[in-house]
Amino acid sequence: MNKQLLQECTGSVQVYESIDTTCDTNEAVNYPAEFLNTLEPSGVPSHTLELKVGAPIMLLRNLHPPSLYNGTRLCIEKQMPNIIEATIMTGHAAVEDVFVPSFPYHSFGFSIPI
Repeated sequence: MNKQLLQECTGSVQVYESIDTTCDTNEAVNYPAEFLNTLEPSGVPSHTLELKVGAPIMLLRNLHPPSLYNGTRLCIEKQMPNIIEATIMTGHAAVEDVFVPSFPYHSFGFSIPI
């Protein structure tokens, strides 16, 4: 469904990839990045994220409550390699422009910057 909605947005696709590592660096040899990138556990974002300017997105964690919290909907205005400029679409901070940085996501023993 997300890919179909992205096709409706004009412009080029920006691909963001996770950087998967094990929590214990001694275990990195047993879990290569290629293997980690194939995993899709429930509740963890996939390895690649394709976005376009104008696409709606939703935060998956609290960044700066009360305006940037889990579930906040935003519209992408500008994409950069490690940060996204977006406009908040819902809540009391609607129409406010914000920056959403890349940050580490820890779950199930994986560390995934998204």
